[in-house]
Amino acid sequence: MTPIRKLRGVGPALAKVLQEHGVKTAEELAGMDEAKLRGIPGIGANRAAALRVLAREAADSKGPGDPGQAAAKPVNGNPARGKRDGQAAAPQAQPTQEEMDRKLAEAEAARKAAEEKAAKAKAKAAKAKRKAANLAEEFAAAKIKAKQKAKKMKAKAKKAIEKEKAKAQAILEGTASEKKKKKAKKSR
Repeated sequence: MTPIRKLRGVGPALAKVLQEHGVKTAEELAGMDEAKLRGIPGIGANRAAALRVLAREAADSKGPGDPGQAAAKPVNGNPARGKRDGQAAAPQAQPTQEEMDRKLAEAEAARKAAEEKAAKAKAKAAKAKRKAANLAEEFAAAKIKAKQKAKKMKAKAKKAIEKEKAKAQAILEGTASEKKKKKAKKSR
């Protein structure tokens, strides 16, 4: 069994999240349903597909009695010499049709998920654009309404000022005529 933390691309934080959701080994991850894997926080469609591929590769590379380290291959008939002595590794076997089909299916699933995500983002952007246009229309209408109200208030204030000026003029004229009457009375 390969611990989940040993997988390439699985750091301490992701390992903790996976373990909290019951995934402790690469073999468990390899056998897990992709939809269930995507349901784990922080794991989207692309990451789920990639993790499953890595987990299957790790699970496939382990033999039944293999404790976790690949054995060194004999070189030139000497089993003591192997990769650790700087010798090239034996060429890997070609993947089977089943493995290629599985990887192709995973890649197709990841592509579809990406397309769905892009479509949702496009729809969200269109909705935001419509909302912005509606807000702009409301703002323009409010601006016109505010200008009309300001115009009415200005006219009303102008009338009030004219009325006050007329009152002041009447008072001044009334005071002046009273002074004239008093002068006329004194001169008699």
